[in-house]
Amino acid sequence: MTYEELPFGGIATFFKAPHLPAPTTAEADVAVIGVPWDQGTTSRSGARMGPRALREASTMWAYQQDHEALYDGEAGVELLAGVRWADCGDVAIGAMWSPERYHNAVVERLQPIMSAGLFPVTLGGDHSIGYPVLKALVQARGGRPVHLVQFDTHMDYWEDEAGQRWTHASPIIRSHEAGFLAGLTQYGIRSLHTAGDNIELARSRGAHIFWCQRAKDMRPADLVGHLPQGGDVYITFDIDVLDPAIAPGTGTPEPGGFSYYEAKDLLLAVCACCNVVGMDLVEVAPLYDGPAQLTALHGARLILDTVGAVFRRRASLP
Repeated sequence: MTYEELPFGGIATFFKAPHLPAPTTAEADVAVIGVPWDQGTTSRSGARMGPRALREASTMWAYQQDHEALYDGEAGVELLAGVRWADCGDVAIGAMWSPERYHNAVVERLQPIMSAGLFPVTLGGDHSIGYPVLKALVQARGGRPVHLVQFDTHMDYWEDEAGQRWTHASPIIRSHEAGFLAGLTQYGIRSLHTAGDNIELARSRGAHIFWCQRAKDMRPADLVGHLPQGGDVYITFDIDVLDPAIAPGTGTPEPGGFSYYEAKDLLLAVCACCNVVGMDLVEVAPLYDGPAQLTALHGARLILDTVGAVFRRRASLP
């Protein structure tokens, strides 16, 4: 182990990965990129600092570059055996840019990385980044839509919020309208901000909505049976789906929510039955997280868990 690999040493890229602005598949399997944007926030701001907080938290597990020590004894697996990471840095965004300008910046930065064949992990930022991220993904797929698996307290299906169409309350409805989604599954919904007409509209378009308490009472295997088995899905994970008792550092928390293990088990169930083509993790706002930075810690660990499950499935295929 070198000094650079220690949590307090070196530069805090995600998981101490090499900083490669435009990696190829010869160099990496996973490409991490930050989108430090929170102008879509309708409550407490601060998610623009999320990418930095997630990177800092991830260094806790980056003790060795070959990741030999990352053995998950509970699952009986080497968590990330053979998986090569690259940190591409952040999308360069001006804090006061218009939504259209920042959308274009995200798409222009992400689409080449996604087209290169790497597994994209995007760090938010508020959830309004979901629209340009999905736009970049669909463009990289030659226009083919993807089934979206959303972990969230909120449906993010508002037509507008105080007259604004491009907030963190609307990326899913905007993505549906744009034809980016082949299907939609939402896990953990429990917000009082969810209106009846939002629910009806989403369901009329084929959405599968699993309310938080119902999902907590069901087995993970029973929650993923409707997903396209073996088909492509994309995961968007809003950290506020977790119980704020363990993840307080977010802009719009709600009482209740998933525990770490409930979220992890469901993520792994999705990864086991589907071809996950990418993921993002959004709405970490370290200003509200306290000195222990537990929200960022949970977020970083869930990214590692998910990526590990994705590549274990890929390795098991003929």
